[in-house]
Amino acid sequence: MYGTLQLQGDEVACPTSAGTASGFTDNNPDETLTMRFSNYGAADATIHYLNSAGVQIGMMTLRAGADIMLHKRRTYHKFYASSADVKAVPVLVMR
Repeated sequence: MYGTLQLQGDEVACPTSAGTASGFTDNNPDETLTMRFSNYGAADATIHYLNSAGVQIGMMTLRAGADIMLHKRRTYHKFYASSADVKAVPVLVMR
C-alpha cells in the first residue's frame, strides 16, 4: 500500500486539543514531512491539521482500526486528534 516505511521517531499518542497540537518533529528543514496516523480505538476519530498560528488548515475522519499517511506542507505545522487512541509516527516512504 505505501511501500516500505523508515521510522523517523517513536509512535506516540496524538494530542487531543488545538492547544497541545504537535508537529511530532523538530522545526528543521531536514525533518520528515510525512506522518503515519493509526487509529487503535473502536470508534472513528478526527485528525485536525493546523498551521503554526494554530489555525485549522483541514480535518478528516480516520475510521476505527484504520491508518493513513499525511504530508505536512511545513515542518512547523501541527496535528491533534479527537482521541488519544490515534497514534502518530514520522516516517520516510521508501520506494
